[in-house]
Amino acid sequence: MEPILLDVKSLLKHSIYFKELTLPHLNDQLHYHNAYEMTYMLKSNGRRVIGDNIEDFTDGDLTLMAPHVPHISYTDKDYNLSQNNHVHALVVYFNPDWLTETYFNSPELIKVRELFENMKRGIKIFGQTKKKVVKSIFRLKNSYGLERIITLLDILVVISKSEEYACLASEGYTYLSNQKDLRRIDEVYQYVKENFKSKIALEHIASIANMTPTAFCKYFKSRTQKTFSIFVNEIRIGYACKLLCEENLNISQICYESGFNNLPNFNKNFKRYNNMIPSEYKLYFRNKEKA
Repeated sequence: MEPILLDVKSLLKHSIYFKELTLPHLNDQLHYHNAYEMTYMLKSNGRRVIGDNIEDFTDGDLTLMAPHVPHISYTDKDYNLSQNNHVHALVVYFNPDWLTETYFNSPELIKVRELFENMKRGIKIFGQTKKKVVKSIFRLKNSYGLERIITLLDILVVISKSEEYACLASEGYTYLSNQKDLRRIDEVYQYVKENFKSKIALEHIASIANMTPTAFCKYFKSRTQKTFSIFVNEIRIGYACKLLCEENLNISQICYESGFNNLPNFNKNFKRYNNMIPSEYKLYFRNKEKA
């Protein structure tokens, strides 16, 4: 599947475009936009890739990123059946051309400039800042013209003054700058997403990228700042966490269902990513539900 630049600038009236999504599930391909993107996930959970960051997302997730940052979000195939619900999200695309260069470089906007620089790595907003921003997003939905621009400016100022946001892609991350890179990484992501429950041979995944195993390992590490084996384990552990929270399966069953071939290896990797073994995680989640 060829990764594409999704043109949203053509949709921007007065530099801001608001979109409300209601879908059975998410199944993107790796893509990027030619505008800034803010996404508030009202209802859904799944896996998200922004730059070289790979993590789970759930209800209430709020992210913000600069143009041309490759990203993808997807839910499990059975999401709609198991949750009996649809994905519901609010997305805001904007092109801040109302911030003139003179004003943008003024001393008063130092924090805002830092925020725009951090958005090149994608950011996740949390805490009280997220609550404030979400209220403003709903105001954006029902506002127009200058009022919408003022509301968006207020959102950016609130986030820039806060410490309640974190960059997602690594500090050394650089954009995938060409279609060939995007296509290769997307094909790898898609293959792992569909086959992580089975053994993934390095020789096979390297052939998908049309490389030798050695060249592929170096290539993947240079583009994502992590090894391919770590990436696969992150996908498997994320799925195991889902099963521990949602399914009535024992630890051994979850181990093999998630793609691990023995219980000691599963426990070791699970603790590495979650600082607790699977049985502790399951107990923690159940206690949290009762609280």
